[in-house]
Amino acid sequence: MSGARHYSRALRPGLFLCVALAGMTVPLSLAAQTQLIAFRIPPGKLDDALRTYALISGRKILFRARDVRDLRFAGIDATANPEAVLTAMLADTGLVAEHPSPGVVIVRRPTETGVTSNSLSAEPVASDDIVITGTNIRGGETGGPVRTLSRDDLARSGKATVAELIAAQTANFGGAGNPVASLAGTDQTSLNFSLASAANLRGIGPDATLTLFDGRRVAGSGGRGDFTDLSAIPSLAVDRVEILTDGASAIYGSDAVAGVVNLRLRHRFDGVETRLRGSLATRGEPWNALGAIAAGKTWANGSIIAAYDYERRERLSSADRRYTATGDLRPFGGSDRRTYYASPGNILTFNPATGGYVPSFAIPALNRQPVVADILPGQNPGNLYAMSDLSPRIERHALYGRVEQSLGDTLDAFIEARFAHRAFDYVSPASVTVLNVTPNNPFYLPVAGRPSTLIGYSFLGDLGPAEVVGKVSALALTAGFNWTAGDWTIDGYGSFARERSRDRSGNQLNSTALAEALGNTPDNPLTSYDPRRDGFFNPYGSGSANPAATLAFIGSGYADARRRSSLGEALLRAEGPLLSLPGGDVRLAIGGSYRRETFRSDAENFYSGITPTSTPGVPGARNIVAEFAELQVPIVGRSNAAAGLRKLTLVAAARHEDYADFGTTTNPKLGLIYSPAEGFTLRASYGTSFRAPALSEVNDRLRVVATALPDASGRTIPVLFQSGGNPDLGPEQANTISGGFVLESSAMKGLRFEVNLFRTRFDDRIAQPALEDFSRALSNPALATFVRQVSPATNADDLAAVIALLNQPGAVVGSTPATGYGAIVDGRFVNTASLEVSGLDGDISLTRPIGRGQLNLSLSATWLFAYRQQLTPLSASIDRLDTLGNPVSLKVRGSAGWSQGPWSATVIGNFTDSYRDDVSAAPRRIASFFTADTTLAYAPPAGPLKGLRFSLAIENLLDADPPFVDRVNGFGFDAASASPFGRVVALELRHSW
Repeated sequence: MSGARHYSRALRPGLFLCVALAGMTVPLSLAAQTQLIAFRIPPGKLDDALRTYALISGRKILFRARDVRDLRFAGIDATANPEAVLTAMLADTGLVAEHPSPGVVIVRRPTETGVTSNSLSAEPVASDDIVITGTNIRGGETGGPVRTLSRDDLARSGKATVAELIAAQTANFGGAGNPVASLAGTDQTSLNFSLASAANLRGIGPDATLTLFDGRRVAGSGGRGDFTDLSAIPSLAVDRVEILTDGASAIYGSDAVAGVVNLRLRHRFDGVETRLRGSLATRGEPWNALGAIAAGKTWANGSIIAAYDYERRERLSSADRRYTATGDLRPFGGSDRRTYYASPGNILTFNPATGGYVPSFAIPALNRQPVVADILPGQNPGNLYAMSDLSPRIERHALYGRVEQSLGDTLDAFIEARFAHRAFDYVSPASVTVLNVTPNNPFYLPVAGRPSTLIGYSFLGDLGPAEVVGKVSALALTAGFNWTAGDWTIDGYGSFARERSRDRSGNQLNSTALAEALGNTPDNPLTSYDPRRDGFFNPYGSGSANPAATLAFIGSGYADARRRSSLGEALLRAEGPLLSLPGGDVRLAIGGSYRRETFRSDAENFYSGITPTSTPGVPGARNIVAEFAELQVPIVGRSNAAAGLRKLTLVAAARHEDYADFGTTTNPKLGLIYSPAEGFTLRASYGTSFRAPALSEVNDRLRVVATALPDASGRTIPVLFQSGGNPDLGPEQANTISGGFVLESSAMKGLRFEVNLFRTRFDDRIAQPALEDFSRALSNPALATFVRQVSPATNADDLAAVIALLNQPGAVVGSTPATGYGAIVDGRFVNTASLEVSGLDGDISLTRPIGRGQLNLSLSATWLFAYRQQLTPLSASIDRLDTLGNPVSLKVRGSAGWSQGPWSATVIGNFTDSYRDDVSAAPRRIASFFTADTTLAYAPPAGPLKGLRFSLAIENLLDADPPFVDRVNGFGFDAASASPFGRVVALELRHSW
């Protein structure tokens, strides 16, 4: 069907709801009523309280920092009139509030001149201290869309963590950067060995979404250290999350291609807050538990806050879900994805017509040792992923602390520390290989009169699945200051962050030990094993035919990987008014930074040999020096506004960075903000962005792994897959153009409608094309450049190439003979790919008092027009939108909430449009997916339970199964677009003192 018809059909439900909300009629008497809003503002400094009031009420609060210094607010927890709350906040402070325009409040001293309702822009310091993600200008505008998620949004969503709430946003793609995608084989790009949770805006990749904590970078996570782990912060330490869905390298430098996710942390807090949460999937697994506490104290010129999280998540096994349990997907309308690696095994023969091995005889499962007459033509089906986990067991600790102190009237200083430790374990697929059985093995059976026998064998019954355990620790320390020099603010900080991770995969096959146990090699006196004494390996059994000593010997293999990344940064920045124009003050932010990044990955494996093989990583380090500037020019403002031209503001930014390893890059950004009338704003921006190659992508050692892949005919052949770094890599380059509007209706207060169109072109993209489409590396014609077909049994050059790779240090080679490989696949990093993503984001919300309660409606949608990918400059550009492993064209998330007195309820709907499975031999449609979540909460307003909040949250209320996907690994769902957990019920208790 045509794209236009498809998009029209896909967007119809969202457009209908948008129109319904926008056209909602309200009686005039009701519309004239004053809006009631639930305010929960803790005791503390007045400037913090005003910022919180601004976030809750949706108003812009303008004030001088020196006017509110040393003033305090007693706190409020009530549903009330915003005007009454503001009046109470300013009581006995000597300050007054003025309303120069709807949604804007000036807080000032009544004796001041020059700051009046008619001269908002005449006083250069009449700007708030809030810096929004995407700009260095205090109180400035970005020219791009910023979505803010508050702590209350987390509570209403029913999610356990901020990472889960970010993952649920329509602009986020779940195909990379989350544990389930990693274990289910969906994530082929991020090497998420530490099973971190990362943001992935637009599906461009976690490494192209910059994630910040309070505007600062942290040490990288994952196998390449190229993204940020969102789980490394306590839930009660987060004040809000700001998501900028626009390129922002002109502000932040590398990685801000798809956008920026900035976790704003709590700085001041008086009291103690606790959180206890437990959840359980109604199908039995998994269960999760979370406990959190935050405590803080503020005083006249300083504050201290600390927060701590403990979380325990249990694993989910593939055996717990029927669509992942067996590998045979035919009952769901799919294919039988089982292979000839089985237990008992299958005797293989070489098919010269296809050039590969095929199963010819099935070894029967007997209570005795089989004889030749028992071996009949056929095949035993084997499930490669039997008993493996879809989600790991995780135990997480996270700690955050901050102390700040005013040193006089103009200087504030702070020290901040964060620490997180996460341990995880999961079960991964059992070892499989092709056994070469000769008459030297006492169990050998001369089937069909052959001198030796090749058996496709799974060690699931003998050794069980592989077991992986790992741990991650992250530390971040920051010290900084903020100095007010007249109308200018100068701030800076020095920070150090470090992450260390380790994972060990045990219960694996050692090929050298197996060769000795099979009798293919003589007894090695350097090992403690003697097959004549301890028993030869019997390859004709099904898991109970071999003694414990033999299994312990051949199952002694393991792999151990250790990674260490660090980041040190110093930044100095100044911001303030530069000059005055009729439209207002031109504001300038200028600064510079120095950053040092390091990354090292070391590994050890015992897959072969009689001693472990160490593969120390090449240490990587780089220094980056940056200079940046940003300008905000109000061409038209309140004092020179005219009909049809209320505001016109130009924003411009540029950043120059000098990398010690690959050179310099300069990235500009221009934006224009135009308001023709009150409540209606148009904006547009253009900028360039980049992503520096990760240190591991440049320095990584060559790695070789023996595996098996299907070719174009469907037969599975042994291949050697090589991966590693490339010292000649350059940065990825991108340009983004975006534009949209914001409409806030004065006729219907509480209604806000925002739309943003965007297009990002990503060139020189660092990629591993053969790894990103690993399952089709031999069958996808676009990957032919990265595949070398070999016939080592008949070609001497091919044999030499195979042997050279097998002899690489640390090569994981199994027991397949050198003459048995059919291809060499090159999966190393190259600057080769390009990607173009375009679409729009839409948000509509309505907050409306109804009787004695309040109604909150919201709808967010991301509608992608194209996701065009080009693997190499010579390959065709293919639109991968709506295909397996890539973003879908439409995602919608809508919510309806009601609160009255101590009760509140929220219902959330999540919709993912249908897409295509173009990987299967016969392409098929993957159905759309809708889930409903609900949260019910009660907060006693008085009595001994005051301060408590009880909530019941149910995710996937209807317990909908993920849409079926006929995946080649036998998992019948797509972790990029759906969750395997089913209905999850959570109980939560919060208490504030």
